[in-house]
Amino acid sequence: METFNYLLPELEQSTGLIFDLRGYPNQNGEIIRHLMKVGDTTKAWMYIPKIVYPDHEQPKDYLTANWNGFFKPQSPYLGDKKVVVITDGKAISYAESLMAFVKGYNLATIVGQPTAGTNGNYNTFILPGEIKINWTGMKVVKHDGSQLYGIGILPDVYVQKTVQGIKEGRDEFLEKAIEIMQ
Repeated sequence: METFNYLLPELEQSTGLIFDLRGYPNQNGEIIRHLMKVGDTTKAWMYIPKIVYPDHEQPKDYLTANWNGFFKPQSPYLGDKKVVVITDGKAISYAESLMAFVKGYNLATIVGQPTAGTNGNYNTFILPGEIKINWTGMKVVKHDGSQLYGIGILPDVYVQKTVQGIKEGRDEFLEKAIEIMQ
């Protein structure tokens, strides 16, 4: 964010921006605030199950959650430019939360491959022999309420790495993002 904030005057003058969200972000999710024209209006997209009976005998209810208030628009507004976000299957958890904002609020053209489709806090159970089993402890959906698990955030423009591109040391995802910018 320090570098981003330093470059903001130049970014403000640009006609297009490319953000790379392959993998896990490095505490820079606040950039999305500069792409939003209005604050987050999604009521709930995270659901924590309230389980009070053994074997889930009774219908379950959920505590709902969102990041309401965190993603308020911030100056300068950069969403009036052509914006492309690159992503892939290494984008998981927090990265998918950010990508859900990008997709849900149509903040950019998404280029690449689907995100991991796995988001939410996790629970751990330790078996004898110190074997740890983790599982997702909450249900997370996309901002439109549709399923995220096993699907992920889908790109607007799908890109597949090629053997030739790998041999040549090319970044075909970035090349496609630049092509869209032009």
